[in-house]
Amino acid sequence: MRELLKSKVAVALPTMLGIQSFGMMCGYASAVVAVQASADLGVEATSIGLFTAVMYILGMVSGLASGGLLSRYGAIRICQVALLACAGAMVMVGTIATWQAALLAAALIGFALGTVNPAGSRVLARHSPPRWLPLIFSVKQTSTPIGGMLAGLLLPPLMALYDWRLAVIAIAAIPFLTMLAVQPLRAGLDDDRDPSFRVTWSGLADSLRVVFESRSLLILAVAGGLYTFVQMGILTYIVVFLEQEHGLGNAVAGGVFAIIHATAIPGRIFWGLIAGRRLTAWILLGLIGILMAASIIAVAAFTPAWPFWLVALVATLLGVSTNGVLGLWFSEFARLAPPGKVADAAGGGQFFLYLGITTGPPIFGAIVVHGGGYANAFHVIAGLALVTGILLLFTWRRGRA
Repeated sequence: MRELLKSKVAVALPTMLGIQSFGMMCGYASAVVAVQASADLGVEATSIGLFTAVMYILGMVSGLASGGLLSRYGAIRICQVALLACAGAMVMVGTIATWQAALLAAALIGFALGTVNPAGSRVLARHSPPRWLPLIFSVKQTSTPIGGMLAGLLLPPLMALYDWRLAVIAIAAIPFLTMLAVQPLRAGLDDDRDPSFRVTWSGLADSLRVVFESRSLLILAVAGGLYTFVQMGILTYIVVFLEQEHGLGNAVAGGVFAIIHATAIPGRIFWGLIAGRRLTAWILLGLIGILMAASIIAVAAFTPAWPFWLVALVATLLGVSTNGVLGLWFSEFARLAPPGKVADAAGGGQFFLYLGITTGPPIFGAIVVHGGGYANAFHVIAGLALVTGILLLFTWRRGRA
């Protein structure tokens, strides 16, 4: 632990955690204000799926471009631009309040968030001792549930005091002030940038090429995409499933959703502590896939007669499995990336993650509507998680590369 405190990680980790958390807060804002905003925007609340898809599709593209951008401008500068884009998106949709403005805001946030993960990977991989990578990256990836919790905690009371438009404008101050606050850190954390580096369109293919040229990275990327497919399928529909299929109230169903996000934070840290000490991160990712499958099958068996402790237990298992794997995943990508290609590898791998995120909810929904209901949909994604986990366990030697 002393070696961490003496390194730049002591500054870089909380910096990147804050940047990603505040960016994700803006990304989750649409889910929190959807019902209230839909009337002003002239769309149905269920149209949130379109805005989410736009956000992550743009994130896929910007993630591929991030390697060259980070090499030329540095991680902190790119993160500052990303924070400014998130703040601007919040202000724009709050002041204009049309569906066109909302789509443009989703695109800006997506483009911003696509660069932040590779930026964090570049900084932390450079300054973290190898044996601490799983823990460092697991802590960094708690930014996703933290961002969701911040959106859920800040926006509802602000909407109660004013309205949804002023609420989203108000939270724009957080990424904007963070953008200014990290400026003094740029000299120390962007010291690896090369101002003469040429950013070209071919850089988009370079990030994918890094992944496809390594069998280990390709297996890991495909597994990550399948895991996020499963994750977003369950997270998108769990509240609707509990309310519409079983008649639970919004408070109870929302509480289950909150448990899934809240338990993901200590879950990601716990997995990071185990990885590299008791088990390799690669094997642990495989075992988590099996736990993921088991917890989803348990959800499929839910009835309103369950006691609350059992509901909370299943929600906790969902949180630590479906919502708890990405820290380990990014640490493995950083460890297995070619020298000097951590950001490119992270951007290429992130393409697969976002592909799973964008395709998971619509395919899950289609199975629910046309494939026999929620039970069949849950069993399909549980089977997918199980197969992915077994694949990783059978290829664990690839993690030695």
